[in-house]
Amino acid sequence: ILSGVALLIILGGISYSVLVDLVRHRRFNRFALDSRLVIFMSLALWVLGTVALFLFELGNDATLKGLPLNQQLMDSFFQSVSGRTAGFSSIDFGATEQHTNFFFIGLMFIGGASGSTASGIKVNTVAVILVAVLASIQSRPHVEAFGREISARQVQRALTIGVLGLLAVFVVAVLLTLAEGFPFI
Repeated sequence: ILSGVALLIILGGISYSVLVDLVRHRRFNRFALDSRLVIFMSLALWVLGTVALFLFELGNDATLKGLPLNQQLMDSFFQSVSGRTAGFSSIDFGATEQHTNFFFIGLMFIGGASGSTASGIKVNTVAVILVAVLASIQSRPHVEAFGREISARQVQRALTIGVLGLLAVFVVAVLLTLAEGFPFI
């Protein structure tokens, strides 16, 4: 059941344009830059989320500890896929560790691809920001990904969305914490 639901979440979260590229071109080097960024970043975030949840919750009796290894890995993968887009849960997030919750807040903030059924600032935006940061670290004059240049306008848009998104979440989280009296996480 988890595998089928995860597959549907993945298909809904990578966007229709990426699905069209997958069906039409079938080879990564023929995909549009947007599709390449979405696929690469989505895979990276699914792996990162799976490893993080597995490691963070491995010793937690209320979540993964005591389960067979294959179920621990499947639950970790499912949560990594679902956490960014759908919000379904195969473990009790009320019993997860604080660092797990904080990490998954970050995944939810990113969300899925532009044009998908997911929310968040979009995986495309995060990919452009990361590529721009790498270009800046390497002192390159232009931002490039997969041998293609990303325009300065797109980089500025991505940075604007990222900063405004972080600011909005921070302000709303602080206001809700003050108004409701709940713990921050």
